[in-house]
Amino acid sequence: MTKNLTEINCLPATKIYIFCPAGYATGGPEALHQLGAKLKRLDFNAFMYYYSTPGSVDIVHKNYEKYNVPVTESIENSAQNIIILPETHLLPIFDDSYKQVRKVIWWLSVVNYYITQNNLTQSLQHKKHFKLKSYLGKYPTASFGRLKRRNDVQHISHSYYSQVHLLEQGIKPIGRISDYMNSAFFDMVNEGTPKENLVIYNPIKNDVFLDKIIALTPTIKWVPIKNMTPAEVAALMNKAKLYVDFGFHPGKERMPREACIMRSCMIIGKTGSAAYQQDMPIPEKYRFDKSEDQIPEIINRINECLTNYHELVKDFAPYRQALYKEEDQFEQDIQKVFVKDK
Repeated sequence: MTKNLTEINCLPATKIYIFCPAGYATGGPEALHQLGAKLKRLDFNAFMYYYSTPGSVDIVHKNYEKYNVPVTESIENSAQNIIILPETHLLPIFDDSYKQVRKVIWWLSVVNYYITQNNLTQSLQHKKHFKLKSYLGKYPTASFGRLKRRNDVQHISHSYYSQVHLLEQGIKPIGRISDYMNSAFFDMVNEGTPKENLVIYNPIKNDVFLDKIIALTPTIKWVPIKNMTPAEVAALMNKAKLYVDFGFHPGKERMPREACIMRSCMIIGKTGSAAYQQDMPIPEKYRFDKSEDQIPEIINRINECLTNYHELVKDFAPYRQALYKEEDQFEQDIQKVFVKDK
C-alpha cells in the first residue's frame, strides 16, 4: 500500500525538489513556481530543479523571477526527500539517480500526459531518432499500469477532472492542489470600463464547431484573442460582455478564469475540466455539448448574454468570488498534503 505524505510528514530536513521545464512560460510552469513559492513561504525546504526543453535559453523564465524560488542543479538521493514531477516529465521515476527519493506526480493536465507518452512511444519506435531511442530505451514509458505498481510514486490531482481520471485508472490521489490567478491580472481589472457587445474567444483552443457558430451570427462582433500582450488581453476582456469556449480543457484553464474575473458572461463546452461544477462552477444553462443540434440554443444564449448582460452577469458572481479566493485555497490544500512534524 502506498503511504500518504500526510502519514509520512515532511521533516525539517526534507528537501522538496520541483521539476520544471527550463525557460518555458505557460500555465503549467507557472503553477509549479507558485507551488515552490508557497512552500517556501510556509517554511518548507523547496527548490526548483530545471530540466532542458527544445529551444531552452534562460533557466528561469523572466515571468517567474518574481516567485524567488531557490534553484538547485543537484538532487540529494535520500528517502527523506521528495521530487515533484509534472505529468509531462516522468522519466525520473525510472532513473536510479532518484531511486531513494519519494516521488510525487502533480497532474496539471491529463491530455498533456497522453501526448507526452505517445510522443515517447513514437520516438522509441522511429529508427531515425536513434540517439533519442538509445537514451529513452533505458526507461519504460510511464503507463498507468506501471505507475500503479510503484509504491514510491504518489499522485496529486490539479483539477477535479484529473482526480476523476486517476480514480478511473485505479489510482487514488493523496490530495488535490490547484493553482491561482496571477495577482498582476487582478490589478488590471477596471470595473469602470463600459461593456460593449463583443464576444471574445481563443482561436487556438477552438475548432470548426465554433467557426460554424461564428458563420451563423454575422451581426455579432467576434474578437479572437491572439497575438496580444497580457495588458491587451485584459483591456479587451474589460470591454467584452461574453467569452465563448468550446475547446478541450485539459485542466483548469486560465483564460476562462481571466474572462470571469473581468466580468464577462461565459458560454462553455462540456469537455475536460469544463464539464465539472467542481472545476468551473457556473450555471448549467451556460454549458453545452458540442453537437450540431445544440447550435440554435447556443446562439439564443449568446444573444441573451449580449442583450441582457447586466442581469445575466450576476449568474457568474459566485465563480468570480471563488477565483478571488484561489490563493487562500491553494495554501490550505498544500497544508493538507504537506505536513511537518510539530
